[in-house]
Amino acid sequence: MNRNGAVGPAWRKPSPLGFGAAVDAVTNVAAPLLAGFSVAAIGVVGADSDKFRWPGPALFCLTLSALLFVTCVQFGFHARRHLYSYADLTAWWTEDELADTDRRRLLRDEQRHDFDLWDRWRGRAYVAYSGGLVVLWTGVALVLLPPGPGTASDTAFRWAASAVAACAAVGEVVWSAYEPVRRRLGRRRLLRGIT
Repeated sequence: MNRNGAVGPAWRKPSPLGFGAAVDAVTNVAAPLLAGFSVAAIGVVGADSDKFRWPGPALFCLTLSALLFVTCVQFGFHARRHLYSYADLTAWWTEDELADTDRRRLLRDEQRHDFDLWDRWRGRAYVAYSGGLVVLWTGVALVLLPPGPGTASDTAFRWAASAVAACAAVGEVVWSAYEPVRRRLGRRRLLRGIT
């Protein structure tokens, strides 16, 4: 029996259903693109370090962001290996094979286990991606700082641009932490209501 009391397998699925595709988009498109941007920025800062206020910290942040984005891609690859649906099973197993109750139960248990693995790897990819964005925005803020005290007409604009990038880093921290904190607080409220 499944959770609703009905007879039959209860296959695990992402919620919302498009979540698997969203994870794929982040780990297969966004993270590699941002890793490439980070590496390109490393080249620019490294080649002209005398034109930046703090090239060392900027290079560190950009390198760390590239590493986190590549790590996100790797975690996404490991996650994707474990996400499949009942339709995927029917593509590999015949209806006669799936009619066998023991095999069906075994496949359902295996799919549940794989879904848990997908969820763990997906969580790691999320942390790597979010961390990469925070560190990337921090690196961009450092790159945008004026190279030194001067009377250049664009100094105020560079400080403003750096502040915007720093605010984006802080915003990403808040955005990334919001959902896990909301979920944890919701579980606590639920548990308090039960006990």
